[in-house]
Amino acid sequence: MKPDALVLLANLGRPRRPPGAHIRRSESVLPDPATATGQLATLVARRVTEADLPALRRVQQVALQTTEALLAGEPPDDGAINTLAHGSTAHIELAATSAGLHQYLVWNDTTIAAGMARRIIEELAALEPDRLRRCARTECNLLFYDTTRSRTRRWHAEDPCGWRQRQHRHRTHS
Repeated sequence: MKPDALVLLANLGRPRRPPGAHIRRSESVLPDPATATGQLATLVARRVTEADLPALRRVQQVALQTTEALLAGEPPDDGAINTLAHGSTAHIELAATSAGLHQYLVWNDTTIAAGMARRIIEELAALEPDRLRRCARTECNLLFYDTTRSRTRRWHAEDPCGWRQRQHRHRTHS
């Protein structure tokens, strides 16, 4: 399991220079329901409401603090994320199929923030902290999770950071 929610939330608000852009741009972190719905579209299936924003902002802050602690080699504060996940509960169900009997958990998240906090806890429990990295390009400050077998990934993305770094190196050595 890749820590997609953790990385996305930790990168919210960080300046980035999209391909083709001449300047770095920053976006506000969960400023209003419509923008928040767009920012979280890959993680949340329903629309964010005004009532969801304060708790979602708190989840984002905890995700950011957690990644910074992990990057510094320190244990994260588990109390904050656990408190945010209190609205997430599960019950167990049985599935009888031709392949046999299987159990699984069915989650009930009372709020979007509780579901996000639960997902972050699941991601943190499965991640290898040394694979969480900051982009090696000095102009970039984005975080990523290195999924390469050799653990040698240096940039958050090949486009733009990888090719820009190689282009810069080529120009300075020519």
